[in-house]
Amino acid sequence: MRGNICPSCGNTVMSYRRFFREAEPYKTSQCDHCGSTLRRSPKVYPYLALMILILIAIVLFVFGTLAEAEVSLWIIFPVVIVISATWVLLTNYLGWRLIGWVLVAEGKTLS
Repeated sequence: MRGNICPSCGNTVMSYRRFFREAEPYKTSQCDHCGSTLRRSPKVYPYLALMILILIAIVLFVFGTLAEAEVSLWIIFPVVIVISATWVLLTNYLGWRLIGWVLVAEGKTLS
């Protein structure tokens, strides 16, 4: 799990707290240790697409199962919201741990 390692200095890029607040797939960020300008690896986009598809499958399964059991919608919707929120946090954390960073130099991405 080397997703949070700076390709320039080899140290951690940022804490999870900072990542949660400010890191986005399309923005650049600074390494906490060496100050290098970094961007998320292009692998982040297929990762996000996969996690969204898995979330949709889970939500449809849970919704279908609870609806088949004739559970009230007032119960189904909060359950789906809690599952979705938990999945978003898991997706964010795994993205921090697994998806690496690439250096940005004068508008070009180095690998």
